[in-house]
Amino acid sequence: MVENPASKGDLAKRLSSYWKMEGANVVILPAIMVALAGGQVGPLALFALVPMCGLLLVGTLYWRAKLAQLQGQDTLSPTLRTVKKWRRPLFIATILAVLGVIGALIEPGIARSRGDFWVAFAAALLAALEYVNYYHRQLQHFDHLADFTRLFSGRGFRKSQMRRDLERAGLA
Repeated sequence: MVENPASKGDLAKRLSSYWKMEGANVVILPAIMVALAGGQVGPLALFALVPMCGLLLVGTLYWRAKLAQLQGQDTLSPTLRTVKKWRRPLFIATILAVLGVIGALIEPGIARSRGDFWVAFAAALLAALEYVNYYHRQLQHFDHLADFTRLFSGRGFRKSQMRRDLERAGLA
């Protein structure tokens, strides 16, 4: 994967923080969202939180497996099969969450409260962005200078790392 030991160490450090951050966000983001809504959330928000948390969990598993791969362990193949298995259900749940938010814009009674709507909106948006970021195109470019530079060089968004791994494994 990486030949230079210094680069390998830097990559291991970055991957270690990625999986831990994604895993923590499975709990932290919903807690913050619900707290900001004053606890006034209902089924709309709770449903939208499911795909968001599911995709954050996929990220947690994937980045942990990439770190293990870098350290010589072979956990990537089973992890890729797992993230492939969850791709369609998470896509469907994300689409339904987005449709729920659109429905709440059309018929405000769908949301239990303003907080319910805004939590659902934020969770559905984050779920959609995470879905694209993991399964299609890398959207996150702010944490690694090479990615940030590439984005502003005019070369656009590249395939996500997980997408490339799924393709290599014949699972895309």
